[in-house]
Amino acid sequence: MDNLNNILNETAALGDHKVKTEKYKSILQQLIEQKQIAPLKTFITHLTDESTQLVISRTILLQLTQLYKTLPEDMQMEISNFVLERIQNRVVAFEEQVSEIRYNLAKLYEGQENWREAARSLIAIPLDSSQRVISPEYKVKIYVKIARLFLEDEESVQAETYINRASDSIHLCKKQKLQLAHKTCLARIMDYKRMFLKASLRYYDLSQLLPKDGERMYALSCAIICAILDKAGPQRSRTLATLYKDERSQQLDVYPILEKMFLERILKKNEVKKFAEELKPHQMALLSDGNTVLDRAVIEHNLLSASKLYNNITFDELGSLLEIPAEKAEKVASRMVSEERLVGSIDQIERLIQFENVGDSLSQWDKKIESLCLHMNNIIESISKYPEYVV
Repeated sequence: MDNLNNILNETAALGDHKVKTEKYKSILQQLIEQKQIAPLKTFITHLTDESTQLVISRTILLQLTQLYKTLPEDMQMEISNFVLERIQNRVVAFEEQVSEIRYNLAKLYEGQENWREAARSLIAIPLDSSQRVISPEYKVKIYVKIARLFLEDEESVQAETYINRASDSIHLCKKQKLQLAHKTCLARIMDYKRMFLKASLRYYDLSQLLPKDGERMYALSCAIICAILDKAGPQRSRTLATLYKDERSQQLDVYPILEKMFLERILKKNEVKKFAEELKPHQMALLSDGNTVLDRAVIEHNLLSASKLYNNITFDELGSLLEIPAEKAEKVASRMVSEERLVGSIDQIERLIQFENVGDSLSQWDKKIESLCLHMNNIIESISKYPEYVV
């Protein structure tokens, strides 16, 4: 160790700047090859001392950020934290070096699945600097990566904060890979926020844009799951139709329940239980009424399906059909009617729900159009038969 200190002091005393820099580089290379922590820390302590010329410290530290990646991961982490501790009061002077070290440190934490520490390491990278020019693409890259790491840690609120920052500059980025990563994070955040319809549409968009078949099919599966979990109603029905008509959907495990929902068939418990195995933890969270998101989606779907089968039904019969208490069935129906997601009326006295089948109205409309067309044909035939009456 004393010998190393002597070598470093001799190097510092050299007059020629170029020779001095090359000597430091040579020492660093040798220390990296030896793979010993103590000598490296001695070198870093000397290099970051205020008596060492700043231009040399910057140059050699930047080289260190590249060379030390060949060391074992535990040594990389120790060296990274040691350097950051040494220059914590001079970060402005070493912004580029700090950025490189923190980015590599984040990769190491990510490899350990320590998502939160990885995100915190990236957050500490100085992105608003007067000392260096930082491209919009680099900023977006960091913000998107932070958002993705927080999503892995199931911190959707934090993730949204950083994806919003990325959104401010994403239009300036030309790299498709970065744009797709941004779109993916947005879809996942919508999913976490239970904005399932928006999430479904974003996932479906990704299912046609992602480069790999496996990624596209996974995005399609996510789109279907989110559409199924959304509140029953016309908007969801349109989304389900789009997904059902996509031939790729037939290859997925979630297709059977998608088909039954699209065809407005009542779902059975065993089918719902199998589908629940495909859900993520946040998609199984309890709502304020004690039901899960899936429970709500299935109850509302089955209620809509019942409205196609019955002209009217009592609360007790509906509760039995939906396998929930009659009072709960009434509340669900009342809410859906008030939100215009179910066409019908509720008779509190008779404890009865009267459905107004939109399909019947459409059939009557079709018949009227058909009658009008026949009438027009008769008029045209009469004109052809008696042309003298035409003025």
